[in-house]
Amino acid sequence: MKYALRVLASVGLLSLAAFVPAARADLIFTASLAPGTEVPPLDTPAFGFITVDLHTDLNTLDVTETFSDLTVAATAAHIHCCAQPGSNAPVVLPFTGFPATTSGEYTHTFDLSTDLTGISVANFLAGLEGGLAYANIHNPTYPGGEIRGLLESVPDESVPEPSTFVMVGGCLVAIGLFRRRIA
Repeated sequence: MKYALRVLASVGLLSLAAFVPAARADLIFTASLAPGTEVPPLDTPAFGFITVDLHTDLNTLDVTETFSDLTVAATAAHIHCCAQPGSNAPVVLPFTGFPATTSGEYTHTFDLSTDLTGISVANFLAGLEGGLAYANIHNPTYPGGEIRGLLESVPDESVPEPSTFVMVGGCLVAIGLFRRRIA
């Protein structure tokens, strides 16, 4: 009887674990940058890709951006926030030291408490997580931006689904009952 109670207690604790939030991992956002997503849409051969890694401290942000085939050398790049897709928003995170080339890569770590402009960290994070932020690259031919992409959250595949916990709990109950019958 004591063994059965231990098994049930273990299963109960495991089941509760399904409802406890997982430890927060870095949040990753990505976007494909294209001229057709600028407002208004453009038709150029340019393209790019950006990855934004928001660290668990909710203050450190790593940006990695690659781009190619701009019509002329870039003059600026940044993240804009907060507006519905298809709308323009103000610049809130300028990419300092962005290369003045037509193709290249940019990598930088930002401190949101000092690098954001015109927006609080909390409002920026809400906009970023709410799908209201986009990245783009500007140049003299297209001062409003030649390529642009909406930053979208990448799902964290490493956190098990709650159904996984239920399945494991069910297996433990079955093993406990089977062992009890044998004993």
